Amino acid sequence: MPEYSFTLKVVLILIGRILLSTLCGMLIGWEREKRLKSAGLRTHMLVAMAAALMMIISKYGFLDVVYLSSVQVDASRMASGVVQAIGFLGAGVIFVKRDNIIGVTTAAGLWATVGIGLAIGSGLYALGIASTVLMLIIQYLMHKQEHKAFSTNTGSITINLTKHGMTLTDVKNRLDDIHITIRNITMTHTHDGDILLKASIICSRAASVPGIMEEMSRSGFIDDIEIFAVD
Repeated sequence: MPEYSFTLKVVLILIGRILLSTLCGMLIGWEREKRLKSAGLRTHMLVAMAAALMMIISKYGFLDVVYLSSVQVDASRMASGVVQAIGFLGAGVIFVKRDNIIGVTTAAGLWATVGIGLAIGSGLYALGIASTVLMLIIQYLMHKQEHKAFSTNTGSITINLTKHGMTLTDVKNRLDDIHITIRNITMTHTHDGDILLKASIICSRAASVPGIMEEMSRSGFIDDIEIFAVD
């Protein structure tokens, strides 16, 4: 069986791949760390480094047995296992808060970071660096635009329908006029015979929370308002 040993130049190249992959993971993790996400700087660095290491082992770790007739080596199998394994880590950063699913972007970022580590570990430097830049653009620049265009505030309101002589349809129409959407409606009867409507609301982030509350207060028919600003 032939023996293989790497020259110093090859060893330095492989170490450089691990360092470059770790650097890319650091840049991605830095953006997540700034937003106080559960998977931040160290997590992304470790994921990128480990992915590059696994790819290097997959490509070069079996050269001493690759020429044996009884042994068949598939370099893609270890990489495939890494991609599957990251699913467990990604699942750990996703959770539900106030009916909102949080952490999906971070989980997807971890998965993409694995891809970057695998690319750099296999020697595809340009592909890994370009993907890192694209990820930073998506997570940093597009986050601001998405935040402005699509994010919302949530809250709850209480309305005494009997006191204001209103029906559910009247409430929906009045709230539509001030661009408020209602959901999860519950109606209860008080001891005084009044009908109370309690509902969750969704309103645009375009206006400030104080502005929203002032506008809803001026409507004259909402008895209690609570707004939760969503980051």
